[in-house]
Amino acid sequence: MSGFRKTLIALFVLAFASACSVVPVVSIPATPPVSSTPPTPPAVAPTVPPEVSVPVATTQRYESSMSNFANPERGFYQQESPLWLNGERIPLQAAALGDLRPAGVSTLRLYLMLDAYRDAAIPTATLEYLQVQFDAARAAGLKVIPRFAYAYPQGGSFPFKEPDAPVERVLSHIAQLEPLLRDNADLISFMEMGFIGAWGEWHSSTNGLVNSDGGVNADSRRIVARLLEALPKSRMLALRYPPHKRQLLGDAPLTVSEAYSGSDRARIGAHNDCFLASDTDWGTYSSDAKVREATKSYLEADNLYVPQGGETCNDGADAKPYIGCVNALGDLQRLHYSALNRGYLEAVYAGWQKEGCLEAVKRRLGYRFGLLETSLPPLAKPGQALALSISLKNEGFAAPFNARGVALVLRGANGESLRVTLNDGLNTSSNRAFDPRFWLPGQTVTLNATLQLPATLEPGTYQVLLHLYDPAPKLRDRPEYAVQLANVGVWDAQTGMNKLRVLEVKR
Repeated sequence: MSGFRKTLIALFVLAFASACSVVPVVSIPATPPVSSTPPTPPAVAPTVPPEVSVPVATTQRYESSMSNFANPERGFYQQESPLWLNGERIPLQAAALGDLRPAGVSTLRLYLMLDAYRDAAIPTATLEYLQVQFDAARAAGLKVIPRFAYAYPQGGSFPFKEPDAPVERVLSHIAQLEPLLRDNADLISFMEMGFIGAWGEWHSSTNGLVNSDGGVNADSRRIVARLLEALPKSRMLALRYPPHKRQLLGDAPLTVSEAYSGSDRARIGAHNDCFLASDTDWGTYSSDAKVREATKSYLEADNLYVPQGGETCNDGADAKPYIGCVNALGDLQRLHYSALNRGYLEAVYAGWQKEGCLEAVKRRLGYRFGLLETSLPPLAKPGQALALSISLKNEGFAAPFNARGVALVLRGANGESLRVTLNDGLNTSSNRAFDPRFWLPGQTVTLNATLQLPATLEPGTYQVLLHLYDPAPKLRDRPEYAVQLANVGVWDAQTGMNKLRVLEVKR
């Protein structure tokens, strides 16, 4: 092993500013005083004190990109139903999945119907088939939003008559699905609560799993508790109706101190499957305007730290005042949307295209981090300490809601690299400032650090890169699961890293 690699542990001494303010952490010693020299004979040149080299930083600014690209756990998703009504199997196709990422899509919503098993256990062969579908998503570099349901009405009116399953059957199915969910937790963006009522949307339950007035009951609570147990604490669930979370867990929205704590409240977000359908989003909100506004204010705060997904469902007369670009962009931003179904309702999206906001929605769903500037000396010697500053802004509607690793990489022209992990994405409680989940929408974040070059660092040209990687062991080295910054010319698609600067090291 070269001395270059042996010095990895000593490379960086790091400190960090808060996500909302800049706190200088770089301390560069002043030039020590130079002792005066005794007089010399006129024929002898005066003694020159030894040079004390202090690296001088330069600022580099970055051009923003206006393109939409696939970043994990955000954006328009593709809905697929590999397990359909009556147990019909419609396997995911590799070719079709391969077309998604180039189109800016990183996520599948998997609608998985269990109607064939309302009165029976899920067969082992079906569970094995579901694992094959997760394997196909993994091979394509995609994340998934799973939803299980027993009833899928294709007509009729509220309350719908298609049956769901008794609570004990639901709980036994969740127990059967738990190994599948845990084995594939790294692929799960978030999971929609599902199981109850029509479309798994928590209404029209023929088994009384929610009350007839839409409220939760003892059966609802048992299902939520079992799903929270089935998923690892690193993964979140989403409820269809905002009042349900408040009925289950209290009226107060999440605060920064509880966010990502692993509590039940910190693990439940929302999905709205009739976004902008009417003044109430077709029953998502109360018909009372004051109650409706209070609910949106709750979501505005809560959704800073949990996912908000959904789909549009109506372009009729009652939707017309709400589906236009101005109102849509306002609600998407206020409620911090991360995901929408790209296939439903296409007429709504056609309207956005005509009005000119569809591309902005594609870019801004979820997070969108863009570099503003970096400050770093372009030239250094082995053993020197360098002040490094990285400023970026989140231009998205939301922040990431799953943990993410953060690393700086120094990569030499000879292929060797040194890597320093600022946040491993696994133990983040003590270094929140390095946690991208707290890089909130609209905020500018500045990372300040002191970079201590090893004395044995080999001279040469180095790239300084930022790696925002998925911390899951099976995904951490896959570029499809790393975050691309929204700038021109910084993305390295082969490694999933973002190129910040070039550093010349000379002796």
